[in-house]
Amino acid sequence: MQRLFGTFPNRGAGLALVILRVTVAVVLISGARLCPGPGVGPGVEVLATLAGIAAVLLMVGWYTPLAAGLAVLVSLGTLWFCHETTVNVLIIAILVSISLLGAGAYSVDARLYGRRRLVVGRPQGKAQ
Repeated sequence: MQRLFGTFPNRGAGLALVILRVTVAVVLISGARLCPGPGVGPGVEVLATLAGIAAVLLMVGWYTPLAAGLAVLVSLGTLWFCHETTVNVLIIAILVSISLLGAGAYSVDARLYGRRRLVVGRPQGKAQ
């Protein structure tokens, strides 16, 4: 499972990843909901639902690489239905970066799969 996640940077880099994840999540939700109305079709509601799921997963940092992949698919769908190229291309580039960097130390991923401390040796308190 460790291959799926990055190195979980903390302090400044971890805080920057939190800000980046939250900002992208807000843009995802607003981009999927601001599509032009009636002539677009039923795909926009599906995109809005998937954008909401991906945004929540990105905000809390849970399965971040998979959530970023889902968000890339949502952005591609928004690009297809809404024809907004500039924002979607930039968001896709940022999502690929988040997917490669991981969630950072301030996330659910770090709590579940973060750094572990292994102590090798004789257990304390047992006499031989």
